[in-house]
Amino acid sequence: EVLVPLLVLLCCALVAAVAPVSTPASQKVINSWNACSLVVCGPAEKGMPGRDGRDGIQGLKGEKGEQGLKGALGPPGPQGKVGAPGPAGTKGSVGEKGAKGDIGVKGKSRSVEFQAWLWLLFQDLDVDLIVAAFPGGRIVGSKVFKTNGYEGNFDDLRQRCAQAGGQLATPRNAAENDAVQKIVLLYNKIAFLGITDLKTEGTFKYLNDQPLTYINWLPGEPNNNAGKENCVEVFSSGKWNDKSCGERRLLICEF
Repeated sequence: EVLVPLLVLLCCALVAAVAPVSTPASQKVINSWNACSLVVCGPAEKGMPGRDGRDGIQGLKGEKGEQGLKGALGPPGPQGKVGAPGPAGTKGSVGEKGAKGDIGVKGKSRSVEFQAWLWLLFQDLDVDLIVAAFPGGRIVGSKVFKTNGYEGNFDDLRQRCAQAGGQLATPRNAAENDAVQKIVLLYNKIAFLGITDLKTEGTFKYLNDQPLTYINWLPGEPNNNAGKENCVEVFSSGKWNDKSCGERRLLICEF
């Protein structure tokens, strides 16, 4: 606003300085210039905003801001691999007593090994003590016939008698055969005798390979039925019969 009057005054002064003053015509011109009126303009109007300027250079890095709020929980990730086994834990306390189990299978009434040990123990004792220790024995002369009720095949019985210091019963006369018969009756089981024809078919001998001095066969025996009867069994009647050695029969040893 101050500059506008100053510009007008400056314009008039410039005109007066350059206007000729020597002739009437010149005077007329001056009068003509002086006749013009001075118009003082009002304040200029505000123009339209200019265009945006160019982006300035990147400013300096600002200070670190405060930590933001905790975000929402994300979805679960995929299942990981099985980890290595951990160390063994400490031994736990004793648990409660469980329910009663089922009844097991019936065991043997006696230990065969224990019985054999007893026979080995008594083999050096007096015959009367042996008989007293094992009820059911029979004494004929200097022989003692004994059983513990065990049953097995021929080879098994022969080995057990040998381990006890005796041999399978081998009656060599009617009295000895009668003693064996009484044991068979007492236990109600057929027994094997220490007699076979394993070496020569049809020729039965004692286990020491001596010929028989006494026989008591059933009528028609021995007949070697099916060609496999090489051992001798004695019935409750005292009679003999040839039989397969693989059958299970009562153990009777003689000492």
